[in-house]
Amino acid sequence: MQLDLFGSLRPAHISQRPSLKLGNGRIIYYTLKRSMRARHVWLKVGIGTGLEVVAPSRMPAAELEDAIRKKSDWIERHLIKMELAPDRPVVRLEDGVRLAYLGGELSLKVTVDTSRAASAGPAGLTLHVSVPDKRPETLKSTVETWYKKAARSYLTERVGALSGGSFSGRISIKDQKTRWGSCSAKGNLNFNWRLVMAPPDVVDYLVIHELAHLDVPDHSVRFWRRVGKGCPDYREKETWLKKNGRGLAFG
Repeated sequence: MQLDLFGSLRPAHISQRPSLKLGNGRIIYYTLKRSMRARHVWLKVGIGTGLEVVAPSRMPAAELEDAIRKKSDWIERHLIKMELAPDRPVVRLEDGVRLAYLGGELSLKVTVDTSRAASAGPAGLTLHVSVPDKRPETLKSTVETWYKKAARSYLTERVGALSGGSFSGRISIKDQKTRWGSCSAKGNLNFNWRLVMAPPDVVDYLVIHELAHLDVPDHSVRFWRRVGKGCPDYREKETWLKKNGRGLAFG
């Protein structure tokens, strides 16, 4: 069962939210997306999105419902894990708010200038942002763009340092809901841009984790032994992410 592959599909249609009755009698609503590219039913449980299902465009409703129902135990387990994670309020973007960045904080300074295009850049512990209008989506897009550029620069440097300069693949910065990083079959690395909101040692752990996947694709004992050589306290970093990962966001 895949947790995060449906983001690569291009759904042709999004339906109204149907419901499913779990084994414990609980009724949950989910988002159904039909895709011409999907060959099987894919499930995903994301923070703030709940259960999302991607299904082949021509799969009959009865067959789809049966496929989902067979995974009800899996769905229930992952929903419980999501609900047990600590709730953290999403930071509202506005002038003066403090944003997490590499274990510290940046104070957001917002200027509205209708004569200039949107821009953002740091000066000391302040992130100066200029936007052409007061729309929240403009401010969010501008801040995210800066974070993504910062993530690319910082993660590229850390991959080079932690690989001893041996990494020759491509590094991509993604906007993912449920995954911090991944390693493709072609040896390329993908990272969630929100990683740069975490402390540097946590970022390094994720880089070491994905670099280890270049040689060991699974999460076997051999894989964790390899991770442990580069990051002996990796369990602490995993715990930190589980406790604080949901807080690495703004809206």
